[in-house]
Amino acid sequence: MIALYNLIRYVISAVGRLAIRLVYRLVCAFVKLQPGSVLLVCTRDNVLGDNLLQIRDHLEAQSFHCREVFFDTSRPLWRHPLAGVRFLTQMAQTEYTLLDDYFPLVYPIRLRPGARLVQVWHALGAFKRVGYSRAGKEGGPTSRTISHRNYTDVIVSADSIRQDYAEAFGVTLDKVHATGIPRTDLFFDDSAQQRTREQVLQTLPGLRDKRVILFAPTFRGNGKRTAHYPPDFLDLPRLGDALSDNDVFAIKMHPFVTQRLTIPADYADRIVDVSSYPEFNHLLLVSDLLITDYSSAIFDYAFLHRPIVFYVPDIDDYDESRGFYYPFDDYAYGPVATSFDALLALLNTTSVDQVRHQAFETMFLNRCDGAATQRFIDTVMTSHLPSG
Repeated sequence: MIALYNLIRYVISAVGRLAIRLVYRLVCAFVKLQPGSVLLVCTRDNVLGDNLLQIRDHLEAQSFHCREVFFDTSRPLWRHPLAGVRFLTQMAQTEYTLLDDYFPLVYPIRLRPGARLVQVWHALGAFKRVGYSRAGKEGGPTSRTISHRNYTDVIVSADSIRQDYAEAFGVTLDKVHATGIPRTDLFFDDSAQQRTREQVLQTLPGLRDKRVILFAPTFRGNGKRTAHYPPDFLDLPRLGDALSDNDVFAIKMHPFVTQRLTIPADYADRIVDVSSYPEFNHLLLVSDLLITDYSSAIFDYAFLHRPIVFYVPDIDDYDESRGFYYPFDDYAYGPVATSFDALLALLNTTSVDQVRHQAFETMFLNRCDGAATQRFIDTVMTSHLPSG
């Protein structure tokens, strides 16, 4: 029965890929490519991710014509085929299609001449393994996987990790550009940071004049459908007792994790859930201490030079099932807690290991300098800049 089920899935998948290719080719036969056109594809929420938003604002100021598409990848394509056809019709006319995440609708396509498919991946650095770097692990790619391979361009945050992304996406090294990541430009603009910080505090007034401890773990599971965070990793009553009157423990779950932790009413003034706040980097600006695990938040937060604690009670299991690109010690530029008791003992961490911090930035962030957005345009798109 299992073999029959897998055969049926394979046949359905093959038919779907063929249909996608045929629709794209058919549209290409009847419509021309529009020079300077850009399609920004959002698959995570109904708002553009911060990389795409930053890029859009710069492109529109330089005469590119940008359109935005919001596509729900949690629904099987066969349930909304017209949405797929509409997208393929748009993509067939577009010179630059920009993604910031996994998007299966585009992978069967052989791009028409002159078109580019650009991956501006939502995470910085190279931390937990993704894509083809997970080959042989549960949830990893198989010999029939076609995902990612048709990207014409990929951007990364540092020269040293270009090969890691080439491996992850199954592309050649010349397609991976160390431009820096556009959203990190915020961390080099003091006035923009101040405006953003005030916007966050107006939206979340309970954080104002408090010591904000931001708890931002990544998800467990093999993807969006199985994503979760083990609730037993936190003992919220004990945590609430350990916090001072001036502390706020702000929980920001990964967007894939839909189940929220139950916050005891007695601690509602000290423990808050900010998972619904859309821009994660903005929350970093109001944080005094970050507690995280295997999240790429460690890269963004590094620009602020503030204390960080790594809470990793399942590090051995996670390393075995998911894996890291480099030894975990290379990432841990702050103290590590492998138990809840150890985490409580580190809640008052205020110091930063400057030597480890500098080594971390040099390794993973050397091309993020406040000019990443324009460098992306100059590297990937300038030769196609429309006149006028």
